[in-house]
Amino acid sequence: MTKTTYTLPGRGPEASAPGIAIFQTLVAVARSSDKTMAGLSQWILDNQGKVADLSISSLAQATGVSETTVFRFCKMLGLKGYKDLRFALAEGRGLALGTQLAGSAAEVPGADSHRMASIVRRVIEVNSEQLLKTSSLLSLDALQQAVDLISAASHVHLVGFGSSAPVAFDAYQRFLALGLTASAHSDPHILAAVTATVRPGAVFLGISCSGLTRDITDTFDSAGARGLKRIAITSNPHSPVADVSDVVLVSSVRRSPVSMEVISTRISQLAIVEMLSVALAESRATDPTIARDTEMLEREIAKKRVPVRGDIPPTQDS
Repeated sequence: MTKTTYTLPGRGPEASAPGIAIFQTLVAVARSSDKTMAGLSQWILDNQGKVADLSISSLAQATGVSETTVFRFCKMLGLKGYKDLRFALAEGRGLALGTQLAGSAAEVPGADSHRMASIVRRVIEVNSEQLLKTSSLLSLDALQQAVDLISAASHVHLVGFGSSAPVAFDAYQRFLALGLTASAHSDPHILAAVTATVRPGAVFLGISCSGLTRDITDTFDSAGARGLKRIAITSNPHSPVADVSDVVLVSSVRRSPVSMEVISTRISQLAIVEMLSVALAESRATDPTIARDTEMLEREIAKKRVPVRGDIPPTQDS
């Protein structure tokens, strides 16, 4: 039986202070086929506020496993022991608390009287936390590799389904504005045709929160067989999509509440798209062709806007 070690994103198995990245790894274990470890991981995810204060014996009793199993669980996560797990969970709680304090520092108009104030505050706190988590999970080397691959690609094929589809189309729009040849795909049949006829030099960028989307894994398998590079944006660095990718960019994931999960996950993915776009723009800043294309794009977009009284319509020579 093969032993599985869930190394924390961006760190080696020897990491002693994994911080907020531990939650990403726990999600991967909770989705694994090992029922004992998956159940233990899910219990920890569901009781994040309690575990950091529990002794190893208390956790074992609460989850119905032995202390030895808890220790093996920690080693499987790439930690030295239970002390490191408690430290990582406590650090994660500190980050969440810091986000809440930062959010409460900005007063919401009518916070004392309006019933919507708490909703506004919670939504801001959740999504701010996701951005902070993403910054700690993302590998800078992987981000640089992705930028280099996209910059050198003859065509960038962006793939996303479900809630990830709008993110793929947002990246498509951003890349076009940077003068890159790109296309976005959310139809599996069209994607199959694209994969079958793709030209050398193309790069595939797939977006999947779970990393379990079969159409992306099938596409990446076919693209890899043809020697093409594949980049994944996923919240599960141990997923099938990640396994068939050349570069993995880890986005944050939230387990609850469900009502906020989709938008906060999408914000995390969009943040990575923004990082890629900014890095690509800076790397191409000295290219005179980009400046000319950007100016032409601004003129074309201006034509689509209804002029406001007093505005001077753009002319061909302006």
